Amino acid sequence: MPSFNLVHDPWIPVVTRSRQRRWIRPSELTIDAADDPVTDIVWPRADFRGASLEFLIGLLATACPPEDDDDWKLRWDQPPSPTDLSARFDPFASAFSLDGSGPRFLQDRGDLGNEVSPIAGLLIDQPGSNTEKNNADLFVKRGQVQVLGRRTAAMALYALQAFAPAGGAGHRTSLRGGGPLTSLALPGQDDTVHATLWHKLWLNVTRLHDALEHGEPLETPEAAFPWLGDTRLSDKSGVVTTGSDMHPVQCFWGMPRRINLVFEDNVDGLPCDITGEVEPVIVRNYRTRPYGVNYAAVRHPLTPYYRVKPGDVELLPVHPQPGGIAYRQWLGYVQEGPRASPASCVVAAKRRLQGSKRLSLFGYDMDNMKARGFVETEMPFLVASSDRKRDKLAILAARMVDGATEVASLLIGQIKAAYQGNVSGLDLIRETFFKQTESAFFGRLSAGLEAIEATSDDEEHPELLVDLGKLWLERTLAPKALDVFDAHVDAKAVVMIADIKAFQHIADARRIVAAALSGHGPSGRNIVKAVTGAEPPKQAKKAKREAQNE
Repeated sequence: MPSFNLVHDPWIPVVTRSRQRRWIRPSELTIDAADDPVTDIVWPRADFRGASLEFLIGLLATACPPEDDDDWKLRWDQPPSPTDLSARFDPFASAFSLDGSGPRFLQDRGDLGNEVSPIAGLLIDQPGSNTEKNNADLFVKRGQVQVLGRRTAAMALYALQAFAPAGGAGHRTSLRGGGPLTSLALPGQDDTVHATLWHKLWLNVTRLHDALEHGEPLETPEAAFPWLGDTRLSDKSGVVTTGSDMHPVQCFWGMPRRINLVFEDNVDGLPCDITGEVEPVIVRNYRTRPYGVNYAAVRHPLTPYYRVKPGDVELLPVHPQPGGIAYRQWLGYVQEGPRASPASCVVAAKRRLQGSKRLSLFGYDMDNMKARGFVETEMPFLVASSDRKRDKLAILAARMVDGATEVASLLIGQIKAAYQGNVSGLDLIRETFFKQTESAFFGRLSAGLEAIEATSDDEEHPELLVDLGKLWLERTLAPKALDVFDAHVDAKAVVMIADIKAFQHIADARRIVAAALSGHGPSGRNIVKAVTGAEPPKQAKKAKREAQNE
């Protein structure tokens, strides 16, 4: 069987501006750039699309990183031709053979034994053996993926190595832990000129190294591509792998799992269970052993990080949570803070590109070994024109989020009080409140940025941020909180069953919510302080009495 190479062979499913679909090789990212450019990757699976974006950004960062911001801008304005890209990629092609007799892409060189596992085991969202044993595969059914072509097998393998969750004793998580969050900068929605796949990738390519220029060979290639050498085992006699043990680009080519794909000729003409394509070679099984590379303290340029508490030296990668990706985390994705450190690709994009941009976020929400779901979203990426104005925008965003958090806590507390604690789904109600205020958050923040940009760097204008915070409370948070309260607390139904005490609890709870949203009572003072950054004036005694049951 002819060898399949991820540099030389077409394996990336893409769509062009005219909505034509085709398979391309990496060097064809800029094919037909003038007439019908490639605009996106279109795998049937969202995790494969995310993995492909990471693969291509990693390949560009490995083979042709920008020398500086001027060089980056040159290739942003004048994308390289497929011939240019091919010349950059070709020196590394030997590391990207998926099959054949030599080293295999992301596969262990050692003897992994004769025992094989079904190929579906590479897919992170597939039910595990315990789930199948307990008959708990209700939403993602077993047996739906039994055959993969080499294109999809390559992406299943890369996605697992890049996002690997806990897999039992010795089966290591990815370089960023199980199910990391990926954060990419994108051109703005109104930027049709740069709405190509090349620009989406190139905006996130950062310089990780000073070697490999113009295809220079690596002295120790296995330091970048670990499958070219013996695996750094992490069993009892093994080692932990840190940044000092590897070339910087290995962050894109991590190999925490010891895997070897089993290839076979497709003599029966079986279609791939993901793409439906019939390929000459298929994969139905793979071999695996535990104790692959155990990474620690390696920073990945596409992931935001955080500190458990301000002042901590250790940075931990951000992971999607059950509530999804909401605007209350937005500031940590775009601005350095006491606890937050954005992805370095996002930091670079802020410096490189003025004007409208967006933020793409995706990743697996994992519960240890179990995938709860693959989450993805896009958010506005607002950037001020100077450091002083950036600081003001960050203060405004933090106050808006703090205010929304205080209002959500008030809302949940009083819904619980209305039902005397006999209520479920409070976390879902909280997420509903944040989802229903997300569009308004970015609208208000964008308007706030315009107001900030109209001010001088030489003047503080503290009243501006106070007024913007009050508008957020009065025009969005307060009316939406009352809407959510009324949607989840049905006073009319209580009256119909003549439960006067229950009705009184509901009436008291709603009165407290309304009073607090007007700034009365302890919760009201906390809300006003959150959105304005200042202690509110003392309330009249009458107003305080209105909130006395709070």
